[in-house]
Amino acid sequence: MCLPLNMHRSILLFAICFLLAIVAKAQTKVYLVPVLHGLHKSNYFYPYDSVKAVVARTNADVVAVEIRPEDVSQDSNYLKSNYPFEMWMMRHWFAQKTIEGFDWLGADIVGKPIPANYWQQGSAIKKLQARLNSDSTYNTQLKSCQLYADERMKVLSTQSLKAILASNDAILTKEYYNCLEQRLRGSDYEELTQFYTHRNQQMMARLNGLLEKHKGKTITVVTGADHYPYLLEHFKKSGVQLMKLY
Repeated sequence: MCLPLNMHRSILLFAICFLLAIVAKAQTKVYLVPVLHGLHKSNYFYPYDSVKAVVARTNADVVAVEIRPEDVSQDSNYLKSNYPFEMWMMRHWFAQKTIEGFDWLGADIVGKPIPANYWQQGSAIKKLQARLNSDSTYNTQLKSCQLYADERMKVLSTQSLKAILASNDAILTKEYYNCLEQRLRGSDYEELTQFYTHRNQQMMARLNGLLEKHKGKTITVVTGADHYPYLLEHFKKSGVQLMKLY
């Protein structure tokens, strides 16, 4: 069967555009680096210097950090008050790199500066967490969940990044949050697990925007270990080239 010449050209043009899109996306390389926030101070095998060295070794064009996009350009005093050390230090460690933010901390402050004393007095989620921590009834019910957190702490507080990646920490993380979701479902604290899930989703959406913005480049995403397994799954499905750190 012979097709009209203009139809052949249309099909060929479509095929070329499709292949170019696939190639461009495949060329985008992503490194995902889990970090430990305050634990870096005490973990001899994964200190802040190791975080810096690992990110430097990726030789990325873009370093994406767990800071809200609207906060990335804020001064150091503001960032110190609201974000972990290794996150806001990235722009000092890698001054020649493009630093992008992808965090989300709540709908109430989207597009706004984080108010002073927000974490102590203004955050509804922090207040709810404090209420849960002081609720003896629920603390008893959550002991089974805490077992996962305790197992994680044994790994995160004593192991190198390479050992953490090779461990079962990602599995323990998911088990912990699944346990919380089940135990708190239908309670006054259910909003906590809903927030955790929504935050991960918002992070993924913002990272999708960065993948599109920096298509074809190498992007190193620095994220807390609690988010790592969820972002890892997301990147595996995103069509980018997910790079190994070791």
